[in-house]
Amino acid sequence: MLAEFALTPSIFDESAHSDQEEWREQLRELGSTMFPRTAAWPVMISNLYEGSWENEALTLMKSIKDQKARLLCSDILTNIAKTMVLRPACGEWPGDDPTAWAEEALASHDDFPMDRIIACKASYESLRSKSRSIRCIDEVQDSGFWKDVESSWSQTMKINDQILSLRKLCVHSGFVGLITPHIYGGGDDETDFAIELIKSSFDRPKAYGPVEIEIHTEGPKDPTSCDYEARLNNVVNGIAIAFRRVLNPGQMVRLIVWPKLLDRYLIAGVHTELLDGTRVRSPRWGVSMQHVARKSDERVTKPPTQWSLFTSKQLSDEFDRYCKSGVAGYVRSIEISSSRL
Repeated sequence: MLAEFALTPSIFDESAHSDQEEWREQLRELGSTMFPRTAAWPVMISNLYEGSWENEALTLMKSIKDQKARLLCSDILTNIAKTMVLRPACGEWPGDDPTAWAEEALASHDDFPMDRIIACKASYESLRSKSRSIRCIDEVQDSGFWKDVESSWSQTMKINDQILSLRKLCVHSGFVGLITPHIYGGGDDETDFAIELIKSSFDRPKAYGPVEIEIHTEGPKDPTSCDYEARLNNVVNGIAIAFRRVLNPGQMVRLIVWPKLLDRYLIAGVHTELLDGTRVRSPRWGVSMQHVARKSDERVTKPPTQWSLFTSKQLSDEFDRYCKSGVAGYVRSIEISSSRL
């Protein structure tokens, strides 16, 4: 499943690697496995120290004299820019000390866990006795290093397990859109899954900023019937009542009801600012979910379901269909806020 990696800037420091040929091979393995050409990318990369990590890594990359290594590092950093997640500063400014950057990553890991912290050999040797979370760049060529880092995975039919597998997106995204058809406000449906996703998205460390949440679901059948509006109101009101119970003051969820839905997706991303100052959504990640768990699924043993990350093309298409500004075709869109003072 989707993994978060922190790479210390020394990964891109030519002077930190004594065997240049071995370093180039490590870079090739790192780049090709994190960013495969023909599959979804199974990683997000920590932009440590409030975004200063990127500038430090780019500076080191530009100073590389070996042309092949510089090109490898440049390609990796270009792709990293498309999947970076901001990490708040935790300690003193690390400067150009590679071990201090590794310690910053470990401190950030304590705040919200990462899957891998990768350092150059010298930093790894310095810190390995202090933490098992630190990994060495040498390890990337071992198949075991990449365990559970994959674009498609078998997901258990338990709500808590499914929400946990989406936790990184809940914390790092500026907007989250859940698309699933069977949310009715309660009973044996997908309302409980939606509620737990909402709670996980709002339950983030304060330094990670706010999040916009959209829940997309399907309305009643037969939109052309004379009583459709009344039935639609009943469904919307039931969902609003269920959501309000878990919202705190100041929290809001947008509910979007479609005449028909066949998909189960999670679409998430960040906000970017255009040259004219307009703030827009930028999709970063998408998950296709064959099934989402219901409470009744936990009372019996059910086989796992298959989930997979979106490719870049699928992410663009589904974002435009559901979450882009100006989307049309839904039958109702309302904002649901907490009823508590």
